[in-house]
Amino acid sequence: MTQHWRVHQNYLELGNMPFYWRMSQSSDPVAGIKPSLPARISINSEFDFLELMMSDDEWENLEKAYSKNENIGFINPESGQLDTYGNSVNQFFLKVANSVQPNKIYEIGCGAGFTINFLKQFGWNVTGIDPSDYSKKWSETLGFELLSTYFDDLTLNAEAELIICNDVFEHVRNVPEFSSQVYRALKPGGVFCFSTTNSTLSVQIGDISMLEHQHVNMFTEHSIFLILRNAGFNQIELNRGDYGNTFHVVARKVSTTHNNVTQKNFCCTGFFERAAHRLERFSKFYHKFGAQCAFYVPLRCIPYLASVGDFGDRPVFDSNIKWTGKYIDGYKRPISGPADIDSNSCPHFFIGSMTFEKQITEMLISRDIDPNNIHRIREI
Repeated sequence: MTQHWRVHQNYLELGNMPFYWRMSQSSDPVAGIKPSLPARISINSEFDFLELMMSDDEWENLEKAYSKNENIGFINPESGQLDTYGNSVNQFFLKVANSVQPNKIYEIGCGAGFTINFLKQFGWNVTGIDPSDYSKKWSETLGFELLSTYFDDLTLNAEAELIICNDVFEHVRNVPEFSSQVYRALKPGGVFCFSTTNSTLSVQIGDISMLEHQHVNMFTEHSIFLILRNAGFNQIELNRGDYGNTFHVVARKVSTTHNNVTQKNFCCTGFFERAAHRLERFSKFYHKFGAQCAFYVPLRCIPYLASVGDFGDRPVFDSNIKWTGKYIDGYKRPISGPADIDSNSCPHFFIGSMTFEKQITEMLISRDIDPNNIHRIREI
């Protein structure tokens, strides 16, 4: 069995992994954008989070994808997530806006502008900050104000009362510096409010399911506090989102000191060893069941499949029916939906999501999959 991953001294590397940045109708790649790239995970030991090591060519590939008229986030009409994930995040932002009562709200990385449109319905004045063509198109469609530029601390001249962002923190190339720029853009008493991915459990157990090339940062609870305190924020509130595995964070630029950061052991220490052990076990699992096993939640399964050199040999399933029949670049099979489940052709399923494993398990059982044939990350 060929091993497609390796642990180096300072990072773990998958030699090749599908590059997810869109859902498309065919497996044909876009000219100039590589459909797969290496994935190298390193540890930011200062701030206790994982980050991807990317070459200049790989960053260029990512920037080319971002320049297209596509959106990889979940708050857009193509995602099938507006009423679930989107509603959870929008309600969080609305609650904070009602508490802060700003004259204007700025959303960094506003994408399709559906959070802006949502907040405008409640009377809030919101301006988006996003350089993408995708955002420009939607600002014209929905009629919201857009600063079509990359954000830095000079963009708002230290006058912002409330800055929000969703699905941005995990994409930023230098997140400690980005956080410092947001801090400097706020006026005294201003608030930074954001939602981002929560990778704490994955880090703790050596799980690689959170790997995506466009998610260049993978955070622990500890790391969020360390990054924001370093930026200057000294009043930080962190909660779990009520849909999916996310952090909902509110950080205030105030002069008083709040000792709400407890000293903890760094979660990322030992991650490479834990991940190597889990990858070795997954390889044995994969080769044991072979073509009898399908994989549920493709975005979470693809890193594991790449670790054994599978780029479309096994069927992948997802409950989001808007993804049914569509392709992820670099994986040659289309995504199947719940209606395609056949216990005769695929009696075994591997669930790649720890967040929704209970709901997926119940659904698979309802479709005649033997409970003993349902396998989960924590069991591998």
